[in-house]
Amino acid sequence: MSERQPPIRLLPTAGLKQDLQALHDAAVVHPRGPEDRLLRVTLNQLGRIQQGASSTHPLEYMASYPDLSDCETTYVGADPSAKPSHRIVWRERAPLRPDGPVTREVIALGERANGQAYYMAGQRLGRPVGFTLAELAVQREPIASPSRPQQRSIGSFGMPSVHEPDLQFE
Repeated sequence: MSERQPPIRLLPTAGLKQDLQALHDAAVVHPRGPEDRLLRVTLNQLGRIQQGASSTHPLEYMASYPDLSDCETTYVGADPSAKPSHRIVWRERAPLRPDGPVTREVIALGERANGQAYYMAGQRLGRPVGFTLAELAVQREPIASPSRPQQRSIGSFGMPSVHEPDLQFE
């Protein structure tokens, strides 16, 4: 008899909802285009992340990026014959109760180019470049705030106000 795995709850952050809305808006403009395919692949991968079946890659500390060593990344792309163009960055949270669901908090969907997804995730988590999670934990005052972007040199991460997509998450 196999041991039953605890349920997994997918928790999309406000930032992810903005990313999906921007992709949805682009897909509406270009139906059956790469944006539409990327949106469908992304939604399928989010379902696989929730099921625990997605191919993921744990992240490690790299000094040139915010420390996301408590996160994982999943690659997605519109063209199955090309290198994936985007990353989904997420982290797993332990259940609040022993019999409760594991929560997978999905932080960002961003382009792989120049590590954009990593910078977005770091900004959203309030983590500046060059500090480890241990160093941030001992700080008396916050170094970075998710509401005040610190890193602007790699593209613009300010998303326009958009309505939440009509997606269903638990």
